[in-house]
Order: sequence, then C-alpha cells, then structure tokens
Amino acid sequence: MSSRIRIILFATFAILLLSIPASAMAQDKVVVKVWLNDDDLGQCVKDVVTTGFNAFSKTAEVQVDLQPNVDDTLKTALAGGAGPDIISIVSPTAARQFVKADLLLSLDEYATKLEWDKLFVPWALELGKVDGKLYTLPDSLETMVVWYNKTLFEKNSWQVPKTMDDLVTLSKTMQEAGVVPFSNGYGECLDCLGALPGIFINHYAGPEKMYQALTGQIPWTDPIFVEAVSLFNDMVQKGYFDGSRDRLFTDSWDTSHQTLGSGEAAMLIDGNWLDPSGFFGTAAGNENDYDWFPIPTKSGEEMFITGVGTAWSINVNSKHPQEAAEYLNWAYSPAAQTERFNKCSFAFAPIRIGADALAKAEPRIARIYESYASNAAEGRYGYANWAFFPDDMNTAFQTDIQKVLLGTMTPKEYMQEMQDLYSKAVADGTVPPVPAR
Repeated sequence: MSSRIRIILFATFAILLLSIPASAMAQDKVVVKVWLNDDDLGQCVKDVVTTGFNAFSKTAEVQVDLQPNVDDTLKTALAGGAGPDIISIVSPTAARQFVKADLLLSLDEYATKLEWDKLFVPWALELGKVDGKLYTLPDSLETMVVWYNKTLFEKNSWQVPKTMDDLVTLSKTMQEAGVVPFSNGYGECLDCLGALPGIFINHYAGPEKMYQALTGQIPWTDPIFVEAVSLFNDMVQKGYFDGSRDRLFTDSWDTSHQTLGSGEAAMLIDGNWLDPSGFFGTAAGNENDYDWFPIPTKSGEEMFITGVGTAWSINVNSKHPQEAAEYLNWAYSPAAQTERFNKCSFAFAPIRIGADALAKAEPRIARIYESYASNAAEGRYGYANWAFFPDDMNTAFQTDIQKVLLGTMTPKEYMQEMQDLYSKAVADGTVPPVPAR
C-alpha cells in the first residue's frame, strides 16, 4: 500500500471518528433526574452526594435541578404525569396520598435485590410501607434534645434536670432570676410549634403509653396525655417559653437563637439537626458556651423520641427505575451518609453505621447519636408526631395546639379531637405502621 493511500485512509478514519458523539465513544450513561430545594443544603447535597455517585456509577448519571419550592413544584409536575425520576416527599406519612394517587413505584423488588433490610435499621423500612408494600425510604433520623447555655448554668449553679418536675422547678428559678427559661419562638413557622406538645406527651406519658395509643390499645383521651398537654399549656401561660405566649408565636429563629447565645434565655428545645455553634462565642458577640441534655421525663428515665424527615421514592412514570434505585442505594450507603453528615451538617438516615462514621463529627453532636442509639437499643424511644401520626391527625395536632394556648380549646377537647381523627384514620386505613417494640 502506497504512502498516499495510507494518508487518505487515515484522514478518512479521523473524519469518521470526529463525527461520532463523545458519549457514543464511551459507554452511555442513563440520566436520572432529582429535584432538591434551592438552598444551601440542596446545593451541598448536590455537590457531595450526587457528584460522588456520578464518579462511581458506570451506568447512571444523576442530574440535579434545584427548585425554589420543591414540594409545590413536585406536586404540580406529578399531577401532570411528569416530574423527576426520584421523588422527595415531606414525610413518610404524607407519602400515603401519593400512593393512593398511583404516583409512586413499589420498591420491594429493589429492597430485596439490594438487601436494604441489612442496610436500614428494622423500623425504618416499616415506616415506608403502605398496605404491606414498600414505597419510600426515610431520609434523616430526627430526635430532639434541650440545648442550653452551659456558661449560664455554671454561673448560676443550675443543675441539669432529670424529671419534668425538676424542669418546672428550674424554669421558675430561672424566671425569678430574670432569665427566660426557653428561647423557643415560632414566628416563621407556627405549625412547627406542634413539636412541643409532641415532646410533652412523649416524655410525660412514656414510650409504652405512646405505643399503646398509636396501635389503638388505649385512647388518645387517656388522662396521661391530657395531663401532658395541660402541663405544656401551663408553662406557656407562665411565660416559661420565650417570655410570653405572644413572643412564642411571633419571634424569629434568629431571635430565638440570639437570646439563647447571649444568656437572655437559658434553654431551647430543638433537634439534632441544629448547629448551635453560630450563636455562641466571640463570633456571635458573647463569651458563652453550649451543650445539650436529654429532654426530662415524668419518671426520670432517659429516653429520646424517634422521627424521620423527608422520604424518598421513585416516580411510577420513571423510565429508569433500576438506575434510580442504584442512586438511592448509593445515597443511603454509610460512606455517602458520612460524607453528607460531615460536609453538609445533614443528619444521618436511619441506617446501620459504625462508630467511625462519627469520628469527624463535632463531639457534642456525635454524643446525641451515641446516646440515642444506646437508649433505643434498650427500648427507651418515643414517637415523633410528624413521623407516626396519621396525616390529618398530625396536621390538627400542629395547628390546633394554638387554640389550646389561646384558651379557645381545652387540653381535654384537644386530645378528644386527636382521638376522633385517629379513629377516622383507622376506618380509612391510613394509620402509619408502627413497628412492634
């Protein structure tokens, strides 16, 4: 073959090679679409978790779209038969309406194939089931504690309370000293106030009573629950929360945090998702330090509530369910969860993780997970209303506590409403599954 022919053939081959799309020269990856909230957390999860998956997977590539209000945008898209491959829902209980509308794909096949029973703690998968089928995976393990101004406690020789009676006594002492006992304010989210009566009924009644009520063995009108709501209402009326009922209803998150950090207030009931470091120390304009303690109980026995945040599922209309499941499997892996926890300050999902996953965590935050785990292993765990109450019941629980605090509904009437809504959920078959203790 002459050199001229070789040159012509080589040039022809080069032209053909350049005309082939780059994606076709390598193995094509299926695009899996995910929508996240357009905020710092959404951006961080996009950068950390999805970028890691895209580098790892040989079959799929996740494409993240940040949405200003992902919940509303998602509902509109799904109603039209569209939306991303992977769906985020505000909670496992809220997912039931999506299942009823045939919008979610059953995950049972992937749960078996990918052995999710070995990845998740047992109760976590139960939460995502509707009529015995798995539809959602819980995103973040949520519990609540009392964050407190440690410097203020030490200065006044105040002891960490163990019982509810201790807490009431301490609150009175603090108020008499000119300090607001709790800095909680809900001006930016009045419905979020509903976490507080949820805390009181759990820690006053105890986990066994909560389990019995959630499974229909005792009514929600049981005196122990009415007493718990009455106690909370009494503490609000005395100004133990944010100094007054009005401030409890109107103060912003920033105000709530600043008053705790400055020492105007001593305590704050909030979740393991909170990072208090930003409102303590010289950067916040004070010389105070913080810590946390378990929310006191009526009996004095330590316990933690159990809750979960967003639930994840697969769009029933997804053209790539296998690849979507592959991404979920990656996102819930201990490695990905640890990266997300350390870099995004995002709580772990309820999966099985080793102690090494907390090695880089802020020690006080790590101690919450360790304490929760040790208590839960011994059965000392309660039930967050946003994770275990039927959807309509939880909505009323969160909103109508305001009526109790305003004096237009009694604690007894409030709990009767909860019982009525629970009975309706039983009749409708919409009571979330509660794993056996």
